Amino acid sequence: MTNTLKLRGCAVRYDSITVTSSFDRMKISPATVACCAAVRILRWMRRFLVFMLLCLGASSLCLVQAQNTAIAVDKRVVGAELQRSLTGMWVGTLEYRDYSETVTSTKRVKLPTWLTVEADEVGLRFRYVYDDGPTKVVTDEELIRIDAAAGTYESHGTDGKLEDSYSIAGLDQLHDGHGVLVLTGKGTENNAPVAVRTTMKVGRNILEITRETAVAGQALTFRHAYTFVRTATPQLPATK
Repeated sequence: MTNTLKLRGCAVRYDSITVTSSFDRMKISPATVACCAAVRILRWMRRFLVFMLLCLGASSLCLVQAQNTAIAVDKRVVGAELQRSLTGMWVGTLEYRDYSETVTSTKRVKLPTWLTVEADEVGLRFRYVYDDGPTKVVTDEELIRIDAAAGTYESHGTDGKLEDSYSIAGLDQLHDGHGVLVLTGKGTENNAPVAVRTTMKVGRNILEITRETAVAGQALTFRHAYTFVRTATPQLPATK
């Protein structure tokens, strides 16, 4: 039986011993034929290996993208749970440092405070009512936007203008929207820039918000703190 083999661009016919070329006839050993076949096999193996490596890289990329998507979904769930935990009607007190005293003073003032938190299409609206004496009631409102994926907490005025922006730590430790969050960033106090740290403790029926501030080069000190409980009385789960 005669077959054809290409050597350096020349087509040759060969049997187990003799190879006939259009240029000449020459003797070639079976070992040489085997070597040529081995080279071809190695080339195919190299192509197959490259193909497998490309497939592995594509699979790894898909896996990373899937993991990132799952993390993004988880963060959206965390953000939604946190907003549900904050929504509702609260009552408690605002305790603040007496601003008429020196910064080192420990004198504080307490005001009865009511807070209503409502969700809308852009975030949460915090509406405060302060009992500042027999003839004085003070109200305040702010729009809060929590981006769990970006890890940010923004405070906007009623006109939509951004007033403060903080980084959030502790989102990954929340359970059903409950836990401790620490907000850090910059703010202004007495027309001077300050570092700000706000600690939020969100419970099923308790909400505590403590703000600390510091000018450059000084330690954080107490600024004010809210302590709230829900106005609605807790209800036991229905028994079957």
